[in-house]
Amino acid sequence: MSGTINIGRLFGISVKIHFSWVFIFALVAGTLAVSYLPNAYSGWPTPQYWITGILASALLFACVLAHELSHSLEAMRRGRKVTSITLFFLGGVSQIEEESRSAGEEFWVSVVGPLASLALSGIFLLLFLNFRDGNSSITALTQYLAIVNLAIGIFNLTPAFPLDGGRVLKAVVWKFSGNEGRAATISSRVGSVIGFGMIALGIFTLFSASRYTGIWLIVIGWFIQSAAASVRNQQDSTIRLSGRVVRDAMREDMPTIEPGTSIHALVERHIATDFERAYVVVLGDTLQGLITVTDVKRVPLEARPFTWVSQVMTPASKVVTLTPDAPLEDGLGILARRGFRQLVIMEDDKPIGLMTRAGVVRVMEVSNILHRESRSSDTKA
Repeated sequence: MSGTINIGRLFGISVKIHFSWVFIFALVAGTLAVSYLPNAYSGWPTPQYWITGILASALLFACVLAHELSHSLEAMRRGRKVTSITLFFLGGVSQIEEESRSAGEEFWVSVVGPLASLALSGIFLLLFLNFRDGNSSITALTQYLAIVNLAIGIFNLTPAFPLDGGRVLKAVVWKFSGNEGRAATISSRVGSVIGFGMIALGIFTLFSASRYTGIWLIVIGWFIQSAAASVRNQQDSTIRLSGRVVRDAMREDMPTIEPGTSIHALVERHIATDFERAYVVVLGDTLQGLITVTDVKRVPLEARPFTWVSQVMTPASKVVTLTPDAPLEDGLGILARRGFRQLVIMEDDKPIGLMTRAGVVRVMEVSNILHRESRSSDTKA
């Protein structure tokens, strides 16, 4: 997710904040200080309302982080890699690289988040019951966090993909049908229905009751519907790539360069005429590394005649490679998750081609045409 800053690590997981989080943090703190707290707890001095509101907003997002961390730790416990947790204006998201390998794994990784929120709600409720006789900030904080964590837990159990409840629904359908693709399609369609329903309810609320509530319902409904549609599009892509291998999308006429070439020569003799974005660095038939236009841009103009490709390139030991017979879905997954533009394809320890996003798109377009023609033929028959 772009527009994020890294604020630290927990259990080896990078924790990030999206720029939209700053807006929602301020909005929650301000709403609590100006409206919710004065109505629920009268007689406080103004600074106390603001301090309590800011603390409540911070603790709210700490609870959201705990919710996401429970997903991540459960995934890690099951052997999956988690790269980051990002807080943004609608809550948080865990970046888990591998997909679930079974319906049971999908169920437990998904359900622990709402369970964590409900558990936090119970803890804060017990604290509130202990402090409820007072008119203090602790009473207000524990009451608010008990309510909001209960709301987060229940809302996330809504069977609308990509909410946790939608993933739980997917796991249940997957378990009984034995078909993950069908389960994802069904859960995403339910998500779209709920998303459109929330948008419609938001529009009604906007003009009949609370403008603030209506706007939030529309925003959340749009988010759910868009994410659900994205899941279906991804499923369609997976179907079109099913059975395809990396060789189908591989570019065999890969541009190459020797490691002893200067950056100036690379630009003047190759990039300026070939308009290639990446070059496979080879010495004979041996892969030495990969150099891209981005790498070249980092070299100052005055230093390019005296800087060699070998000094700037990504060395072979760090270049991500695939074999030509690897599933094309695996290659697309690496390109998408890691933000790469190309992968080097190796066979018998020799580089034989490049796989790019454009190559994958070409295969998908052709597969889509063939799929339509096949459906048309079946209809005519």
